[in-house]
Amino acid sequence: MPQTPPKKKKFRSLTVTLAIAFVAMSLAIVLVTTGLQGYSNYQNQQRTISYEQKLIAQGAADSVKNMVTDRMDKLRGTAYLSGLATSQPEQQKATLDKLLHFDPAFRQVILFDASGEELVRSSRVSRAESNPISDAIRADILSQAIQGKTIIGPVYIDEKSSEPMVVMAVPVTDIFGDYKGALAAEVNLKFMWDLVGNLKIGEGGAAYVVDGRGNLIAYGDISRVLKRENVLGLEEVHRFVSNQAPSFDAEESLGIEGDTVIANYVSLGEPDWAVIVEMPKEEVYREFNKGLYRTIVILFASLVLASVAGILLSRFITKPLILLRDATREISKGNLDTRVEISSMNEIGELADSFNRMTADLVQTTVSRNYFDDILKSMFDMLIVLAPDATIQSVNRRTCDVLGYQEDELVARPFSHILSPDSPRPDSGATGMLPETWAVTEIERTLMTKGGRKIPVILSSSVMHDGTGAVRGIVCLAHDMTGRKKAEEELRESRQLFMDIISFLPDPTFVIDKAGTVLAWNRALEVMSGVPAEEIIGKGNYEYSLWAYGRRRPLLIDLVLDPDKDSARLDYTDIRWVGRTVTAQTVITKADGKKIPVSLVTSPLIDSQGNTVGAIESIRDITSVKNAEADLARLNAGLEKIVKERTQALEEEVEIRKQAEAAIRLSLEEKVLLLREVHHRVNNNLQIIISLTKLQLRTLEDPGMKQALSDMQNRVRAMAIVHEKLYQTEDLSSIDMADYTRYLVTQIFSHYKVDRQKIALTIDIGKILLNIDTAIPLGLILNELVGNAIKYAFPDGRKGELTIRMTEDGEILTVVVQDNGIGISSDIDMQNAPTLGIRLVSNLVDQLFGTIELDRSSGTTFTMVLHETK
Repeated sequence: MPQTPPKKKKFRSLTVTLAIAFVAMSLAIVLVTTGLQGYSNYQNQQRTISYEQKLIAQGAADSVKNMVTDRMDKLRGTAYLSGLATSQPEQQKATLDKLLHFDPAFRQVILFDASGEELVRSSRVSRAESNPISDAIRADILSQAIQGKTIIGPVYIDEKSSEPMVVMAVPVTDIFGDYKGALAAEVNLKFMWDLVGNLKIGEGGAAYVVDGRGNLIAYGDISRVLKRENVLGLEEVHRFVSNQAPSFDAEESLGIEGDTVIANYVSLGEPDWAVIVEMPKEEVYREFNKGLYRTIVILFASLVLASVAGILLSRFITKPLILLRDATREISKGNLDTRVEISSMNEIGELADSFNRMTADLVQTTVSRNYFDDILKSMFDMLIVLAPDATIQSVNRRTCDVLGYQEDELVARPFSHILSPDSPRPDSGATGMLPETWAVTEIERTLMTKGGRKIPVILSSSVMHDGTGAVRGIVCLAHDMTGRKKAEEELRESRQLFMDIISFLPDPTFVIDKAGTVLAWNRALEVMSGVPAEEIIGKGNYEYSLWAYGRRRPLLIDLVLDPDKDSARLDYTDIRWVGRTVTAQTVITKADGKKIPVSLVTSPLIDSQGNTVGAIESIRDITSVKNAEADLARLNAGLEKIVKERTQALEEEVEIRKQAEAAIRLSLEEKVLLLREVHHRVNNNLQIIISLTKLQLRTLEDPGMKQALSDMQNRVRAMAIVHEKLYQTEDLSSIDMADYTRYLVTQIFSHYKVDRQKIALTIDIGKILLNIDTAIPLGLILNELVGNAIKYAFPDGRKGELTIRMTEDGEILTVVVQDNGIGISSDIDMQNAPTLGIRLVSNLVDQLFGTIELDRSSGTTFTMVLHETK
């Protein structure tokens, strides 16, 4: 029974299989990576949101905390530092008024004694309108104050102003620490409404403040705060009231407006309040959802790219196998030149290399004759194969290129056909052109090109024998020596140029090689030594030292060639090395028997490979230099003597001057001390005048006289300040106008009891120094203008701003005094003013050779251009 032929297996493409595998693997990796990244992003988003809300709430909490702490510090400072416990009632009242004045948040401040009775009260509103402190809060204040503790009461809404209020209190003690009472203040917390209302929590978020019982004390909806709404039912409020730690994960909860939010809180500690921040859930996860959508898009794009990459990668892997398959088919057809071009460094690359070596071995075993023919024809040197009768059998390509012949023009021609006419000729046999031996030899010959140009060559020849020992032919290898001959000629010319340069050097110079043989001896050295160059060039064994020292000995030039020699025995002085160059000095005997001092310089000669091939030494007669040095030494000795004598005289003169300067300095210090004392006494006298006017003011009843005397007092004070500043500074000749003006205006404000909250002061003065003759009238001008502005520009408690500017340009001063008050009357003329102050200002401006301009367009502006008095 016949056998059934084996069933042919179905072909499965390796490219398709690999592509499917790569796509499946990429899909799995992308899905797992994307899922893990999405989950991680979700967790990070929750922590980031919680952290950001925590920061916002912490900022608001810090602001509230700082406000409370600042008010408590002011109460403590007033209770501890002002001597409140031992002061008189008037002083206590003034202290409380000052505390109330400096902080607008204080509505009223009350001082209690040790038994809880009210001693002094300072309030912004009348006693009828103010809220009395409840008995419970008062009892709590006293019980805590006795123990030395502070208290912050519960927040309540004022019935009249509908504003949040809180009572703060601190204990009051004397200097021995004994309890004397308590200082309480009713503080307005409306700033918390503004703070919470201005907080920006995302786009739709909210922030609010609750107390320790969950009561709403600050929120954007003021109506809910006024109703004292309790929001203990909210999750974050419940966490705070029950002392649960804030959550660090963004947990969903019900918000204050009834929507789903992500909330967090920060506790203030003391007082027992908390700031809570909420943000709608949709807004919180908006960016996360956008990122999720982007991730899904990226996932689909990654799948597409993975599919494309899988297909390309599978093709990249199977392409070398296809190349090997196709190459195998070509070799099977007999195409042995087939090569597989695969350069990858892997097993397939090694397989391709083995395949190529296999085909190369096949070619080697089948076409070796052509292979060697190609080698001979591609040689760089000229290859000429001669028959035993000296005819040319074959030549390589290089021979044809150099001589200008075609191969068929040389084959079968005699070798003498390409030899130069002046080159030795072979006889009828090829052996005649070789010197005595059939071994490989090198001889110089000159070949002739087809165009007639001569080419010097080194001809290497060897004889080929057959099996019987008979000569089969001669192999000649001709190396072109044109470049070498040219280099030798250039070297000869370079050496000749070097010798010419040495010969014409002005200093005696000679050159030796490494063995000590003289290579060059210039004309200047022939004159100095009396030895002709032709008698010494080529000689060694220290021949070059006989003329100078009368014996053979090493010279400085030998020290360069052999640095380890004992240089001390060479009898040289001032030996110095600069790199490999050596300089020295010595005394030699010239050809005429005269001894002269000379300076020697020697350096090694280095070839192109960096090898030392010899040395060069130059000699210079320094007789004139030595004579000049001797003359200079004598001159220096004379100069040193003169300098010494003059120095002694100068030292005596300097000592006399030092004594005179010491006497002058002592006198100057005495005068400075005297001048400082004068300023001090003038200031004291002026202060006495001020004190006398104060005493006089107390006895006067006439308002006009009191005003006139007060104005005079201010003018005297302006002059006194100048003298006070002068004796307090190191420089008695000038006054710092910026410091002086600030001090003067502060005194004026204090004199008129100006409320700095109502009249703002701006002083813009750089570094300007003036003498007393300019400073006193300028101070009087400022005193008058500032005093007038305070008295008349801001009537009925009107708020405003007073500005003083001063600039200096050389000796020109520009002074501007400006206020934004009601303005000076248009009836007042600067030249004929009815008041003494305006006339005094005008006269003082004239005294300083200046001008003054009055601008009534916006308030009152006085602009003065003054000349500094020298």
